[in-house]
Amino acid sequence: MMGFNQLNDSAWLIRVAMLLSFSLQVILTFVAPMRKHSSHPLPRFAVWSSYLLAVWVAVLAVGLLLYNRCSSIGSSSIFAFWTPFLLLHLGGPDTITAYSLDDNELWLRHLAGMLFVLFSALLVFFCSVESNPVIIATVLVFVVGVIKYGERIYSLYSGSVRGFRDKILDEPNPGPNYAKLMTEYDSKKKAGLLVEVIIADGEASKAKELLEQGEEVQLVKNSKKSLEVMAYEFFAMFRLLFVNLILSYKERRISQAYFLDGEDMTAAATFEVVEVELGFLYDMVYTKAAVSCTKRGCVLRFVGTACLVAAVVLFVRLDKAGIRPIDRAITCALLLGGLALDVAAYLMLLSSNRMLDFLGSKPKRGWLVRVASVVRLPTRRWSERISKLNLISYSLGKAEDDTGRRCWCCRWTTIPSIMRCLIRAADLVGMREILDDFFFIRREPVSCRQTKEIDKKNKKEEEHSKEEKPINVLKYVFDGLTKAANEAKYSNYSEMKELCSHRGEGILNELVGDIQVDLTRATRLELNVNEEEQEEEENRELNFREVDFSYGRREAQDRERKACVAVEKAVKEKLDDVLRDSVRREFDESLLLWHGFMSISETLSEYMLYLLVRRPEMLPARAAGVGLLRYRDTCAEARRFFRSAAAWEPGHDDARRMLIAVNTSKKPAVVKGDRSKSVLFDACILAKVLLQLSDDTMWRVVAGVWREMLAYAAGKCHASTHVRQLTRGGELVTMVWFLLSHMGFGHMYRIQEGDANAILVVIDQ
Repeated sequence: MMGFNQLNDSAWLIRVAMLLSFSLQVILTFVAPMRKHSSHPLPRFAVWSSYLLAVWVAVLAVGLLLYNRCSSIGSSSIFAFWTPFLLLHLGGPDTITAYSLDDNELWLRHLAGMLFVLFSALLVFFCSVESNPVIIATVLVFVVGVIKYGERIYSLYSGSVRGFRDKILDEPNPGPNYAKLMTEYDSKKKAGLLVEVIIADGEASKAKELLEQGEEVQLVKNSKKSLEVMAYEFFAMFRLLFVNLILSYKERRISQAYFLDGEDMTAAATFEVVEVELGFLYDMVYTKAAVSCTKRGCVLRFVGTACLVAAVVLFVRLDKAGIRPIDRAITCALLLGGLALDVAAYLMLLSSNRMLDFLGSKPKRGWLVRVASVVRLPTRRWSERISKLNLISYSLGKAEDDTGRRCWCCRWTTIPSIMRCLIRAADLVGMREILDDFFFIRREPVSCRQTKEIDKKNKKEEEHSKEEKPINVLKYVFDGLTKAANEAKYSNYSEMKELCSHRGEGILNELVGDIQVDLTRATRLELNVNEEEQEEEENRELNFREVDFSYGRREAQDRERKACVAVEKAVKEKLDDVLRDSVRREFDESLLLWHGFMSISETLSEYMLYLLVRRPEMLPARAAGVGLLRYRDTCAEARRFFRSAAAWEPGHDDARRMLIAVNTSKKPAVVKGDRSKSVLFDACILAKVLLQLSDDTMWRVVAGVWREMLAYAAGKCHASTHVRQLTRGGELVTMVWFLLSHMGFGHMYRIQEGDANAILVVIDQ
């Protein structure tokens, strides 16, 4: 009786495990691609849990099968046929091989796991040769399982740093034969000849001119290739960046020819190319694209599908009298389901960007491109959203939507008692971050489609309207980077690198004239009141003492000169000690100081604050360390300040006015010391100076500073961090980083333009 129960329970566990293993493969096949274009946590959780459970369930099922076949209990004869399906499931679908970047580095561990599972499966197979009704079909499925698992191991290796680097490195280039030249030089010198090594002048410049006039640059400038073809060509060129390798001058100039000199390169068109390139990178690192998009991979795929079809035919023709109905149903599900997933993989491959690139690279395959476009489902290339966090909203405990009104889901949470209870409960259970994300993190759509619509509208209204043209974040960032890149395109390379290090200095230097004019006007207005009072008092004293008029006029002139000096000094302090100093501090401190303005400025500032608080690894290393402490201290000081007015529940505009009204004539560090890292009232000092500028100048300065901060953060972020972020729907900062590389900015290029041309010359005596 005990043996029967044990047999029965084990058999049902195997059946459940097989069905669960297959179900997990279905989830991974269709849900895993969503994390490339979605930042929502639900798909990520589904993929994460399925990814971990798939391995655990498959290994458990192999153990159960091995236990049943090698014990005296015995089992169903069809179980041996199911064993190779577990190899197939462990191989995983084409849509995911690695959940995170670290999984690729563990490819050796996966290889060891494959060998263990393969050995166990073979053991089960050989123990059941006599009772297995479908020996040939089992062998065929074994072939499919080994192919699938082998594809996954190879894809993991290809996605690792070592594998990625080995695949993209060119042949070693030792350069000109230095030893030969110097040996010849030495021998001639010992022979008594007067010899010199002369470096031919102008060779590098000549090479540069030839490159400019060469076919490669001209073709790129006037390229009519499809989006996918151009994106893959640039991806093949720039994928070096993701393993921290450097690019040559030639690659830099070819890229600039397309992105800066190309015809009709709008913001939308440029970012579309970058989006597709990042899609190629995601596929190479996290999917089986390293195998499936090659000729060898296509052959293996065809062999695998043919084996599955043959196994289905053999099972259909099998006499199933000795097989239980439940086992027949499960076997049909495994066979037909595996075949259906293969068909889905074919359709996904046919409609992928890589296939469109392959088909579009040959004009004769145009009809196939149209077929692929019909099959392809319209999906986003990334999340097309940026997350935003507002410091005042968070400190007040009042969420706010993009129009300034409270969010519908947060109206009831503005009641202080309820909000405090929620926060206290979230702190107790360790869910404060989830609560904050739900109520205070806003996600704003930012897409190329919006940019295209704006471009069309601007083009249509360009000749008929003189009103200010609409602009969005992508277009604003693109316009600024393009302008800077075009101005410095042919300048010294060190100047190009310096531009990438600006965090606001560039826009301040560009608008310094307008800033000085506005600050001078505002400062004179401030000092005029005091000057008039002082003049009246002195005039009364002059009248009382009956001093002559000429003496009074000289005094007035002296006062005017002193006033001019005072205005000049005050303007210099505001420009240097407040504005310029604010962008020269540590990055996270500058970020917090400038946080909180409108339109493009508000979007970029709240996005950068979100990165500081929720994605600090994407900011410079020091900002990621001390930045969180500085943010926490600033929020604590803001809460304490707003608590004094909690009785009448101030809104966001009220809070801003309250902060501006604080007397900041003494610097906070002088009054408070430097123990606290808060920069709340330092930001108030900066805001007061900015408010003295005209509206146009102020918003140009603020938006320009945030654009430079975004570019600075993008360039300082490690390449592997950008790659990791692709599984979260992507980030705007990653797209900006890749765009900077294409425009020639950054530290990823070699300064030399080519090899020197050394000549050995024998001088006649």
